[in-house]
Amino acid sequence: MIAAGCNIQLDSGPSPTLTIAPPENPYQSTTKTPVPETPTLPPPTVEPIIATPTPFTHIVQPDETLYGIAVKYDVSLDRLVSVNPGLDSRLLTVGTEIIIPLAEEEYRPPTPTPYALAMEESVCYPTADQGLYCYALVENNQEFSVENISIAFNIFNAEQELVKSQIGFPPLNTLFPGQSIPVGALIPNVQANQNQISTTLLSAYPSNLQDPLVVITEYNLEYSQGDTIARVSGRFKILHEELLGGETWIVGIGYAQGKPVALRKWISNTDREQSDPFTFDFLLYSLGPEIEQIELFSELH
Repeated sequence: MIAAGCNIQLDSGPSPTLTIAPPENPYQSTTKTPVPETPTLPPPTVEPIIATPTPFTHIVQPDETLYGIAVKYDVSLDRLVSVNPGLDSRLLTVGTEIIIPLAEEEYRPPTPTPYALAMEESVCYPTADQGLYCYALVENNQEFSVENISIAFNIFNAEQELVKSQIGFPPLNTLFPGQSIPVGALIPNVQANQNQISTTLLSAYPSNLQDPLVVITEYNLEYSQGDTIARVSGRFKILHEELLGGETWIVGIGYAQGKPVALRKWISNTDREQSDPFTFDFLLYSLGPEIEQIELFSELH
């Protein structure tokens, strides 16, 4: 898979309908999002609720064999012996404790430590079905591109006990140095105020991609419904001819007072007949506040 992205920042005007001329330079530089001096961190004594299988022990019973124990727990005999060094597989003593490893289909290599990224405090909006839609703005403050970003939204009760965690992902795969993008998650069946929600960075790893493969060359914005809906349209350009035919993602993000309030991802359909295959057109809906600024990203797959 090949992925690339660029972003363009757009400001809304006071009128309900606004058309903005294309930028003179399609490679418009990114303005870094201010980061609080003291980032918000979850309480140090709790961790997000993420299931992790762990090994356990088995007490040898009369007439049991090592092979029979391996079959019982669905692990190979070789793995069972390897995690129990010094065990005499020819003679098992009743009462001996044997470590049972993870089932082979559940085994995962150790997860590498994510690179530290700057995160602003999350913002959440109630949904009609008694849930929350939460965003956390993540900035790549490293000197290289990162990918596979994910964070956990942790919900606490009034006693500061962790009751639920929901993993969120950004709408793009690659984040270039200096870029900021919201990571969002829908958390169903939960009610909480803002100070009961925190975030934890789960993954962020270096990307081999250092330059965009697709750019937005022109765009138009039309606002309606009191600036809570924006129609976003424009054109994009794939920078290398050998990559033509790939799927393009265009992401629009709306902000109010610097906080994400809207997000929409448009995906090109290479199967449809279109007179101009390098255009995009979609609606961006706010979760509540009026949209004051729109930022566009593009990525090639």
